[in-house]
Amino acid sequence: MRGSYAELWKLVAAAVPERTAIVAGDQRLSYQEFEDQAARFAALLRYHGLGAGDTIAFYMYNRAEYLTAFYGALKIGAVPVSINFRYREGEVTALLDNCEAAVLIYPSSLAETVKQIDATSVPKVLIEVTDEPLGVAGAIAYDSLAEFAPLDVEAPPSGGTLMVYTGGTTGLPKAVVWDEPDLLEIQMFSTYGALGISDPQSPAEVVAIAQDPSLEPTVMFALAPFIHATALFTAMNTFLLGGTVVLLPSPSLDTRQAVATIEQENVTRIIVAGDAVAIPLMDAWDKYASSPQSESLTSAMSSGMRFSDETKARIHNLGNVVIIDILASTEGGPYALGISRSAQDLPTRFQLTPDAVVLDDAMHEVQDQPGAYGILGYRGALPRGYYKDDKKTQETYPIINGTRYVMPGDHVKVELDRYIELLGRGSSVVNTGGEKVFPAEVEEVLLDHPAVTDAVVFGVADERWGERVVAMVAVEDADDVTEEVLLEFVGQRLAGYKKPRQIFLRDSLDRGPTGKLDMRTIKSGITSTK
Repeated sequence: MRGSYAELWKLVAAAVPERTAIVAGDQRLSYQEFEDQAARFAALLRYHGLGAGDTIAFYMYNRAEYLTAFYGALKIGAVPVSINFRYREGEVTALLDNCEAAVLIYPSSLAETVKQIDATSVPKVLIEVTDEPLGVAGAIAYDSLAEFAPLDVEAPPSGGTLMVYTGGTTGLPKAVVWDEPDLLEIQMFSTYGALGISDPQSPAEVVAIAQDPSLEPTVMFALAPFIHATALFTAMNTFLLGGTVVLLPSPSLDTRQAVATIEQENVTRIIVAGDAVAIPLMDAWDKYASSPQSESLTSAMSSGMRFSDETKARIHNLGNVVIIDILASTEGGPYALGISRSAQDLPTRFQLTPDAVVLDDAMHEVQDQPGAYGILGYRGALPRGYYKDDKKTQETYPIINGTRYVMPGDHVKVELDRYIELLGRGSSVVNTGGEKVFPAEVEEVLLDHPAVTDAVVFGVADERWGERVVAMVAVEDADDVTEEVLLEFVGQRLAGYKKPRQIFLRDSLDRGPTGKLDMRTIKSGITSTK
């Protein structure tokens, strides 16, 4: 089904007005209050001359105001875009310039950074969520929206647009532009199929599903930040179901509070950023939970991050929890799903989604040919491309034989029944002396060592071999393991050419809030260490 999120949320809110839409700490909003605040925020934007096509930049962590303002922006056809709340003034300035933001909404706790933004880049309107005293002169207090009457407006019938920045691990982040109808179309499985519900075919069916008393209420806990597309999109989808979005209104992950929230709010679904969030969460569960198992939790979802089978087994031990590991990217997908219903389903096997393909070297589709090798691709509903970067858009979304694809660069081997074996990202394949080494294979072996908590493998220039394999690993205690021990461990399991020539030990790999690594920093650290 295609349509507008804003219009569908409005219909759901009218159908279940007293149901809880958002829980953020002590703050609780019903669907009626969610609708009212979003309509008032839309009125505030209109008062300041803003409307369809204007970009609203969100520089904030997960909190209720994020979602109400996001909804309000969609109501008038404005374009919401998230900026990483960990960014400093130079990074924020660059993205505000890039997306041509007309509005910046942020909490008072980030006001000092906002003050340092280059004056020529400051948006026309600053809106401050006052979790502390107003920090920026001339900013509008978010609470002032109470002075505005709710704006009764029909959302654009064809839907608006939104932008999502990539992680920016190889340069300045790029904004991917999604049209709402296309995003809604690819989110149907995550919203309905994952719950065993047939996709609705009309707005009336969306409302009927939201009102269906036979369906268990969805209570979704976003443990990953909304700068992570999976967390944001799943929150958006939860509102289609008339479900509840639960937040920890804090810039950092308080795992003890997270455990208490799961128990107190009867959370049914958690959204994690792979091991980066799931491991500390499970450690906290073992320490603080009132029971070894959860009475409410039925599903856990992650996308685009390392999510190990060991961690999944711990989550399965919480009870009847279905784990959905989504292979997707900001640029498109989902390409494949790794679904496990119990620890017996592990190790995870990934199966292609209906619109996913595998393309061989001649760019022919071979996803129905077991034993074939190729690059993962997708040809379903796709975003428009990168904002203000036509060249990169054409490279990322090639048109082959009349079909538009996106290819994230993952090399795979096709197995029976559309299952695939992941071999690694093409852009990171190391060519050492003519032999190809897929970093993911080496990383998996390193992570099997009990002292290793994180690992990244990549190639560096080598005069003799072209490239040599190098690893940087995080270990629990450097006194318990050495480079030599790990080299021998890998050498016992893999061919000699796959074994890293060097392994650098660290306390942490300093992954970003979405779990991604800054490879430029990683590689510069290797260079300076040599």
